[in-house]
Amino acid sequence: MFKSARHALQFTFRTLGTPIVKMSSINNMRGSGGNGDMTPHDRHAQAAMIMAMVERVVDVNGLAYLKAQYGRELTGGEEADKIRETLVRCAMAAMPTGVHSSRGVSKLISIYFGGKVSMTSVRTDFRCRNEQCQVYKTIVSDMLDVVGRRAEDEVYRILDKAGLIAMVISA
Repeated sequence: MFKSARHALQFTFRTLGTPIVKMSSINNMRGSGGNGDMTPHDRHAQAAMIMAMVERVVDVNGLAYLKAQYGRELTGGEEADKIRETLVRCAMAAMPTGVHSSRGVSKLISIYFGGKVSMTSVRTDFRCRNEQCQVYKTIVSDMLDVVGRRAEDEVYRILDKAGLIAMVISA
């Protein structure tokens, strides 16, 4: 059981990003490692099951957001170019008429996900004043927030329906 959809997504992407290492059978004698006696194969199977559920309900833009946010794909993952392209296309649709710099939008997306890109570089791509560049940054951030909330909500609903979200009862 997971506390929330975010917790489940963190577990899923962290687990799928970690290879299964074959260990000595001596480790089997230690007992439980605090993970509910799940073997690495069990954890990977559960993560794959959750990922399959997520891929069935979340749209392409939401899936790209989740992979960028939880899978850290934009920082050198295998699907970085595909994810960046999907998010740039989505962000360009939210930009005002006349904005054509997909490179600048790509840099704003990188900034949103923790990339180290200077606003001077972004401003150069857009060829605009700092104030206008901040407006563009707000537009891209707001659009990504909406895509992320929608995707996480869909994940929460499907995981809750499957009984994977723990009910928190407060006194």
